Amino acid sequence: MGKKSFAVILVSALLPAMAVAQTTVVYPPVPGLGTSAEYSARVNGQEVWVEEIGPGGMENLNVANFSCEGEQKVCLSVRDSVRSFTIQPLSAGIKAVAEGNTLSFSMPGPGKLYIRINDNPYLAVFANPLEDGNVSPADRGIDYYGPGNHDAGRIDVHDGQVIYIAGGANLTADLYGSAKNVRIFGRGSLSGRMNLKNSDNLTVEGIFIRNTRGWANTITNSTGVLYDNVKVFSHTGVWGLDGINPVSCKGFTIRDCFIRTRDDCIAIKSNGNPEEFDLTTSDILIEKCVLVGWDHADGVTLGFELNGGEVRDVNVRDCDILRSAGSGRSGGHSAFSIVCDGASDVHDIYFEDIRVESDMEYKNLEIILTEAERYGNGKMGSIDGVYIKNVRWENEDRPLTIVGHPTRFVKNVVFTNCYVGGRLLTGLDDAWFQTEYVDGLRFVPGGSVEVERYPETEVMTRVPGQRKENTK
Repeated sequence: MGKKSFAVILVSALLPAMAVAQTTVVYPPVPGLGTSAEYSARVNGQEVWVEEIGPGGMENLNVANFSCEGEQKVCLSVRDSVRSFTIQPLSAGIKAVAEGNTLSFSMPGPGKLYIRINDNPYLAVFANPLEDGNVSPADRGIDYYGPGNHDAGRIDVHDGQVIYIAGGANLTADLYGSAKNVRIFGRGSLSGRMNLKNSDNLTVEGIFIRNTRGWANTITNSTGVLYDNVKVFSHTGVWGLDGINPVSCKGFTIRDCFIRTRDDCIAIKSNGNPEEFDLTTSDILIEKCVLVGWDHADGVTLGFELNGGEVRDVNVRDCDILRSAGSGRSGGHSAFSIVCDGASDVHDIYFEDIRVESDMEYKNLEIILTEAERYGNGKMGSIDGVYIKNVRWENEDRPLTIVGHPTRFVKNVVFTNCYVGGRLLTGLDDAWFQTEYVDGLRFVPGGSVEVERYPETEVMTRVPGQRKENTK
């Protein structure tokens, strides 16, 4: 366990009265981890280490990680002249200036950007909020990991445990167990995964999780869970590299997170032994997230494994979904979806204020009630009550699929003030719908017919490569 102190660099500027001071906190490089060969970065005049992570080639992710308050002037440099670039999410409205081999822009404060310059792999800018309070190696009751590399192997969490991973630190560990009142936080990174169950009052805040084996965050039969400002990058493996999986949880919030994964970014499940615990999944909130489904992935999905109990009161709002990809057992991944392949009764599901960008390989939307035999045990569930409001899909050439079963229809799906390719949805003729065995499909315009579309980007966001069949 590291016991080092660490230094940060603060940059403060005198601004007019009532303005927020410009503060930038940068972190040291982590010895033994890769430095980007493609990008370098300066923020408010300070050099920010850019890490390069991944198996090589286009799947690599470059990461510039710092903390800040107030306006941040960012200058990125690449080896060749800047010929083209994209800065996502497009809803951030970032305007950049290219000059020679540099790209410059300003951010109003903390945020998460996903950038590509020329044909280079992507760069993620993680501009974190300033940390709330100071943490010291001398603080009693805190497992403190200071700057540097730490290999803890396996950590069995216990009640009341507090784990702090400082900026400039990387902790290699897998976290397991059942516990109450656990907090894992900081601005450093965790190389590994979490598999916690039967837990209460779990907070994960600020850290960057990189994972190459299985679901990165599997939280089962737990209550009072918060993931806040967490970044997840799952890469290299083939199947099952989900980002965050609430499984049969009650009260689970995922807020202000950036997730880029080979498999589903966020996958909500209702699964387990019904004799051991209640399979009901309820009160799930996902908000203000940036989601990139890399290879065979949705941004947010409910399913496949919805094998019992109610799945209700799920609210996904104010998110940007940049990519979905892969075919799969339901005919193709989508920006967000419900695939009930089991006995769960799914109702009161809300998708609201979501911006879906154009890089959707197969579908824009997927709501499917299966015969419960793709992963399930043959006991069919139901979908009744899905409310989609203020959602904008940019790609008009991808379908919205809503399919039930001849013996059990999908019921009561309502679109309110939604757009596809800039066109207001007033009925099935306004977009490419694939519908079968559906009852109670409704459209509530609630807005004007005209809507401003995002400008076309200069760079193709699809990464070429062989597509593999998916088992989701």
